[in-house]
Amino acid sequence: MFILKLTICWGFFALLYALLLRKETFFRANRLYLLGTLLGGVLLAAYSDLLPSPAPVAGLYTIALPVIQVGAQQSAAVSSRFDSWDGLWVIYFIGVACMLLRTGWGVAGLLKMVATGSSQRTKGGVVLVRHAGISTPFSFFKWIFIPADSEETPGIQHILAHEYAHARGWHSLDVMLVELLIAACWFHPLVYWYRRSLRTVHEYLADAQASGLIDKKQYGLLLIRQSQSVMPIAFANHFFQSPLKQRLIMLMKQHSAPTRALRYALVLPLTALFIVLFQKAPVMAQSVQTNKSAEVPTMIIAKEISEAPAPEETTCDKSPSFEGGMEAMFAFFGKNLVYPAAVDGKFSEGTVAVSFTVKEDGFIRDVHLSEADGPRMPAAYEAEALRVVSQLPRWTPGKKACKPAAFELCIPIRFKAGAQSTVSEEKPKDLMDVQEVPVFPGGDKALMEYLFKSITIPEADKKTIPAGHPLVAIRFIVGQDGGVSGAEIVKDGGVGKATQEHLLQVVQSMPRWTPAQKDGKAVSTYFTLPIRIAID
Repeated sequence: MFILKLTICWGFFALLYALLLRKETFFRANRLYLLGTLLGGVLLAAYSDLLPSPAPVAGLYTIALPVIQVGAQQSAAVSSRFDSWDGLWVIYFIGVACMLLRTGWGVAGLLKMVATGSSQRTKGGVVLVRHAGISTPFSFFKWIFIPADSEETPGIQHILAHEYAHARGWHSLDVMLVELLIAACWFHPLVYWYRRSLRTVHEYLADAQASGLIDKKQYGLLLIRQSQSVMPIAFANHFFQSPLKQRLIMLMKQHSAPTRALRYALVLPLTALFIVLFQKAPVMAQSVQTNKSAEVPTMIIAKEISEAPAPEETTCDKSPSFEGGMEAMFAFFGKNLVYPAAVDGKFSEGTVAVSFTVKEDGFIRDVHLSEADGPRMPAAYEAEALRVVSQLPRWTPGKKACKPAAFELCIPIRFKAGAQSTVSEEKPKDLMDVQEVPVFPGGDKALMEYLFKSITIPEADKKTIPAGHPLVAIRFIVGQDGGVSGAEIVKDGGVGKATQEHLLQVVQSMPRWTPAQKDGKAVSTYFTLPIRIAID
């Protein structure tokens, strides 16, 4: 998400520069603009996730998430498997290391020239370094490197005036800053655009000062003569560095009229408007996620189903979402959950339901065990479930009535010994093992409507349903053809047998789903549907 935000910021600022400022002769202002937007884009992209949220709506909204299943052998296998994201991080840091080595090698070469050449300090703290290995002058910070026989170089005084302008303007500081950003963002093309544009502005500034000592046409001819003799040293400011044609055009161009400076005043409101709109970028990015990463809807079934209208989904009401969707959340649990050690050679099996709150800022708070409806799991299993849920990263916060709101979520974690080793290739897969999860026809909203229309709490159980919105989790198989089969209650929530049988019947009667996909093929998979029974 950070890379997307950074691309949006840098792209917007680069577009403004190309359309409004690039051809103006306000070179100092352009230098400040490029530096400011280069760093500002990074800060805005990094800071946008930490911007304070508006005041939340009072109340807490409860959501039940699918059961997370982990097997004794499955956890070890997933934890030891080389993750593709780990491979990308390795490639990224290799790139960073190569870029830093390149920068260090270049700087070391320049320092070696300083040590082996003859130095002469001039006014303004600038040091002239004469070295036999230099063919044409260039500068780096307060050092100006010139050939040992510089007196024989045509137009040497004007070339030195150009390099003095670089040194006094601290242009190398800009260059090194950009090089460090390139090391961190070596894969991003816009950072190279910033380097090229900033160095071009440096040359415009130096040309403008040096050409004041000589006729502009003669200075242009000097540029042409020196254009083929540049020493290719990175990080240094050369007399000839940017495209010759563009430098000659800007050299001969009349100074921009003072009224043209109003363009910079136009940039300010456009940038302010962009920052305001940019705060909505996470919401826009979330809206284009695929169906497999859609938010999990609230599935609360009231006791009087016939009187409870189906909830209406609006663009302003959104439940919290895990970064990357449900598939990413399953992968997180699969990678981090560890099946507790066996006691007397046996693994315990059962479900631990963990509740937590996704606050208005997206951070996880108040992680605790849900009230047990039946026999509790051993303490080691409950502790492991609490540990992993407490490590959940920041979520995209939910909204109610278009305002950030706190949501309470419940994740049932099912421990089943040997779950991975007993599943053959022909048997249903877990959701974490597929690329595309199964989808109810019409999506989550259609699934909710189906449940509201189909479920009716039996009269015999209405008075015995436990208080506190008990959770019933039903696990079933979505086959390769989308058919539903094998429904079973994995968490009864304390509801009566008649209600359990009715819920199983409703699930078994579902229409065909869009089946899960793995490697481009339809596969059967397990799916767990959590339903809360509300007490009116």
